[in-house]
Amino acid sequence: MLTKELGDYGVSIFRTQCKEMGIKPEEIQLKDLLNLSQRMIRALRPMMGNDKAQRIGKEIQKFKILSELKDIKSKQSDPFTDRRELDAYLRLANISYTIGDWDDAMSYYKRVTTLSHKLNEKVKLAEAQRNTGHIFKRQSEWDEGIKYFEASLDSLKGISNAVGVADSHRGLGYVYWRKGDYDKAKSNFIIAMENAEKSGDKAMIGMVHIEMGLVNSDMGNLEDAIGHYMESIKLLEEAREWQQLSRAYNNIGDTFLQQQQWEEAIKYFDLCKQSATKMNHMNMIGWSLFNTAEALAMSGNPDEAIEKCNESIEILKKLHDHVGISAAYRNLGTAYRFKEEWASAEKNFKEAEKRLDKINSPFNLAHLDLELGIMYAEKGDKSKAGKYLKKAAKIFEEIGAQKYLERVNEHLNGL
Repeated sequence: MLTKELGDYGVSIFRTQCKEMGIKPEEIQLKDLLNLSQRMIRALRPMMGNDKAQRIGKEIQKFKILSELKDIKSKQSDPFTDRRELDAYLRLANISYTIGDWDDAMSYYKRVTTLSHKLNEKVKLAEAQRNTGHIFKRQSEWDEGIKYFEASLDSLKGISNAVGVADSHRGLGYVYWRKGDYDKAKSNFIIAMENAEKSGDKAMIGMVHIEMGLVNSDMGNLEDAIGHYMESIKLLEEAREWQQLSRAYNNIGDTFLQQQQWEEAIKYFDLCKQSATKMNHMNMIGWSLFNTAEALAMSGNPDEAIEKCNESIEILKKLHDHVGISAAYRNLGTAYRFKEEWASAEKNFKEAEKRLDKINSPFNLAHLDLELGIMYAEKGDKSKAGKYLKKAAKIFEEIGAQKYLERVNEHLNGL
C-alpha cells in the first residue's frame, strides 16, 4: 500500500518510523499498527500535506482491523466472537466514513446492521443507520436520508441515548432544510437541541447551533444566524471538533457574503479550510474553495475565482456532492459573467442546473435562477432575465427566504 501511494519514499519513511519504535520492519505486529499509523501521519504531514498523510494513516488502521477480522472469522461463531466482529466492522465503517470512502462505509454499515440485528445491539444498529443517513445526506439523496434517520430513532426507542437521538433529529432537520421545509427543519432542530443539552455533549450542542444558524440565514435572520454560529465556534473549539468547526466558519463566511463584506467572508472561508484540513475533511475544503471563489469574483478577482472553483469541482466530484458541485459551477458561471465571457458563463450555469436536476434543493435552484437572471440582464436579454428572476422570486417567496426575495425584486425592478 505504501509503495503504491508513495513509491520508495514511503517505504523509507516506514522503515524510519519502525526504527524509532524499536521494531524491525519485517517483525512488525498488528498491535504496533495503530502507533505506526499515528507516526506516519506526523512524519508525512509536513512533506505532502495533512490530506494525504491522514488517508495513509487511516488506511494502515483499516489494514489492522481487516487483519483482525480474518482471525475473528476463523473462529467458531458464538456471541463473544460475533460481538468482536461487530465492533471491528463498526470501526472499519467509521474510518471509511471519516475519509470519505462512501462505498466502503456503506458496505461495512450493512454488515454492522446484520450483526446488530442478530445480537440485538440496538445502539450500534442505530449508529450504523444514522451514519448511513449522513452518507445519503452528503450525496443529496434526501428521502433515503430521512428513511435512515427515522430508522435510527426507531431503534433507540426506550433506550437512553440522548446524543444518538440528537444526531438523528439533527440529520432530519438538515434534510428538511435542504428540501426548503423550514418548519419541519426547525422542529427537528429544537428536539435535537433539547437532547444535545440533556447529554451535555459540547460537540453535539455546537453542531445543532450550526443547523439552527442555517435556517435563520436562509430566512434572512442574519443576526440570529451569526449568534448561533458564534456559539457553535466556542463549543466546538473546546471540544476540538475541527470537522464541524470548519462548517461553522464556512457558514459565518456565507453571512458576510450576503452582506457583501467580501474580505470578512474570505477570512472566514480560509478559517474553514484550515479547520477542515486538520481532519482531512475534503467536503468542507471543497466548499471553502467555491465560497471563497464567489467572494473573489464579487470583489473583482474573477481569474482567481475560476481557479478555486475548478479545484473545488475536482474535489467534490470524487465525493458525489451534487449540491456542492452545483454551487461550484454556479460560482464559476458568475466569475465568467464578471469577465463578460457570456458563453462560458452560460455553459457553467447550465452545468449547475443539470446537477440540481438530480436533487430536490429549492433554495439552491432559486439562487441559480437569480444568477442566470443577472447574467441575461447584463448581456441585454431582458426577456430571459425576467423569466429566471421571476422563477427565483417564486421559490424564495414559497420557502420564506425573505432577504433573497428582496434582492431578486431589486433586479426585477431594474429591468
